[in-house]
Amino acid sequence: MKYILLALLSAVSVSPLSAQEVKIYIWDHYISDQVLRIFNERTGHTVKQYLYDDEVARDAILVNEQAGKYDLIVVDNANTLTYTKLGLFAPLYSLTLKNLEHNSKESLASCGRSAVPFAKGTMGIAYRTSISAKKIDSWNDLLLPPPEHRGTAMMLHNDIDTVAIALLAKGLDPFSSDKQELKNAYALLSRQSQYLLTYGHPVAYVTEHGSSSKVTMAAIYAGDLQNLKDFTGQSDWQYIVPKEGTLFFVDCFVAPANKPVLQGTKAFLEFINDPDIAYMNAQEMWFSTTNQSALTKASEEYKNDTEISPNESVLKRSYHYRLLSKEQIILRNRIVSMLSTKE
Repeated sequence: MKYILLALLSAVSVSPLSAQEVKIYIWDHYISDQVLRIFNERTGHTVKQYLYDDEVARDAILVNEQAGKYDLIVVDNANTLTYTKLGLFAPLYSLTLKNLEHNSKESLASCGRSAVPFAKGTMGIAYRTSISAKKIDSWNDLLLPPPEHRGTAMMLHNDIDTVAIALLAKGLDPFSSDKQELKNAYALLSRQSQYLLTYGHPVAYVTEHGSSSKVTMAAIYAGDLQNLKDFTGQSDWQYIVPKEGTLFFVDCFVAPANKPVLQGTKAFLEFINDPDIAYMNAQEMWFSTTNQSALTKASEEYKNDTEISPNESVLKRSYHYRLLSKEQIILRNRIVSMLSTKE
């Protein structure tokens, strides 16, 4: 009887000797604590999150040996495809993981064969309605903030997105390779810098500063709005997609190449793509999941939230990320680096 009981226990739990810690490099507030507890209870494995708030710094890690410190890294689909071509990521699809079929075909195509989709959304402007004296509806409102937002506006620090915002404001292709257009974009961004509170990810800023946060306007990604409200205690934040258009992103899980993919890592990817878990996490963290099966379980509030589920008019003026040449990436990195130096 004793041996039968031991056999039954081993069938439903992971022995301490096989339990692993999965190290994930990720944006803050992307995975709920409750989801991580359930993962541990089901598998015996644990997750340790390492947080970044700057994609430029993250991308610098991707191209050197520091990436090997992590088992999974969350990367936007444009950089996922770029760095996959350089052989920096393990081919996750060769692992025949369960539950990936629940993701939309579009998100699977966006992330490619070396990555697993996780979240999607648009980029826009968040602002405090009680502060604004005028309606905010253009990227130009962020690039040349109204007087009431000067010194309290915040801009992303990102090679692609920062430059794309300036190009969009001019009615140009956000992935333009025209040198004069990029020069004009830099001029807009350079002028903007004198009116900014800081560069970076607004969620990281409000997480650190809480109710003493000074930011009143910021470029953010869809799904970040609730964090701004929660951490500042300010309920008057509003999210808009500017009239000139925006970028539509897909965030993907990647695993560094030249490093074995742990059983715990595989277990986590299968777990986070279980429709019940994907729904629970997206609902709690309030972002748009790529898991189509999870959407069938979503609340009406979630489905009807225009930040989470943008309407057709927003999608029509949204640009999907495109691959840029190495020269274009270097040029955009130089532009953002010069802005940081000015700060």
